[in-house]
Amino acid sequence: MDGKRRFSFGSQRGEGRAGLFMALIVVGSAVFVGVKIIPVRVAAYEFRDVLREEARYGAIRNDNETVAQRIIERAEELEIPLARENVSVRRTINEITISASYQQTVDLKLTTYVYRFHATEKAPLF
Repeated sequence: MDGKRRFSFGSQRGEGRAGLFMALIVVGSAVFVGVKIIPVRVAAYEFRDVLREEARYGAIRNDNETVAQRIIERAEELEIPLARENVSVRRTINEITISASYQQTVDLKLTTYVYRFHATEKAPLF
């Protein structure tokens, strides 16, 4: 040899393809899980805003049942599985308190993910 190194790539021929294949599996799995879980989480954040809004403006609505019914309707719009018995609207002399909870199961093909939501919002009554 004249001082130059020669590399042999003969034994490494399939390693690049296997690495690429594994990377595609990981990225594809992450995208699949994201597509399934992110909409559930976004709907939960939007629903928390619904609860906050209903607590703020609940003082002008006459009864708790009207407030609860509005919350149920908004949950249906957001495709949230909320039952009436999981919504609580309470008033005191000074404030209104709204609580809601639900759980939503997401099928991830190999397993299931259960998203549990519970929120309580309070607002002063004027």
